[in-house]
Amino acid sequence: MGTMSHRRLKQKAAGYAEYAKAEVWRERHRFCPALLFITTTEQRARSFLGAMRRAVDGDTLLLTSGCDLARRLQHCGVEARWWIDEGSTESLDLLAVLREARRPFDEAHERRVARRRKEDAERERLRRDPEALRSHLRAWRDRDWEIQRLGGKVATTLKLTLEQDGQLAGVEREALLTLGALFADPLRPQLPEGELPPEERVVFEALVDHHRAVQLDRIESLAREYRDVPSLRRARRTVESGEVLEDYKEAHLQPAAEQDQAERERVEHLRARYVDWREREAERLAKTQRFAARLRNGPASFLDEIDRRSLRRCPRCEELVFPDPERAGYVLADQRQVASRCHFCGSTDLTEIDPGEAAA
Repeated sequence: MGTMSHRRLKQKAAGYAEYAKAEVWRERHRFCPALLFITTTEQRARSFLGAMRRAVDGDTLLLTSGCDLARRLQHCGVEARWWIDEGSTESLDLLAVLREARRPFDEAHERRVARRRKEDAERERLRRDPEALRSHLRAWRDRDWEIQRLGGKVATTLKLTLEQDGQLAGVEREALLTLGALFADPLRPQLPEGELPPEERVVFEALVDHHRAVQLDRIESLAREYRDVPSLRRARRTVESGEVLEDYKEAHLQPAAEQDQAERERVEHLRARYVDWREREAERLAKTQRFAARLRNGPASFLDEIDRRSLRRCPRCEELVFPDPERAGYVLADQRQVASRCHFCGSTDLTEIDPGEAAA
């Protein structure tokens, strides 16, 4: 009614602003209710709106509106005499003001509902579309969704399925459908506690067998191209033992096979050189015998002894290892060269050759 001073109005504005900033209204309301200020003149209403704007400083959801209908209260609900900005020329009716106060809540609610609908649709898509689940899980490869709980081989084959491009095989589609059904929320995949039911375990074991078969096919294909080099032999041995290779594509196996093939040419050179040396060493040993022994034992009698003394076998590569004077670590004593390091894998854990095994 025009009886309150500007200082008092400013104090009231500050109090309402603190109430809104502290969000005390949440104890009773779902959204911040409008603050309605009824006074006698438009100028006084706008003055209060300016005081509220400065006090609130845009930090809250509080909407303040003022009107000049204090002497005509019966018109407050019907006349468009409400302002929400002290500088605006537009005035609203009370219903429009109340709707404007509620609008942020309604819009946020609509966004939440739309987001839930979108997420529910995406969950359904991930559960019924293996390709979509594969793409989604690729983003979770570095996150902990406890894939190892399925077992090392199953985890490896699932990772291989996720990493590959192209069309999924039937057993891969079934495994991804089974995996999607295990997640309570495929958008945020997390495996359930406890052991897997037998029917799910069978599906994942079939996936392991599928990838092992694919890997063996790839190994045999490369073996036809690069021969039976040690890297392919080791890979085949691993898969045939029931394990799964973590990387069997061109990015790993083919370069290794190419390197082994190139090393094979060097090994053949070492073998030829060793055979020449062995012949000379056998002749030397034969000449050191007494005359009667030389008649009984020719140079060929010493070849096996020289091989047992100088050659070694790499258990990992299943390859003969020849002395290599160009590499550090070989032994040269009494003109006996001894192999010390595998040409292919570099291992020094070598064994003596079997009886009767020779270089040529």
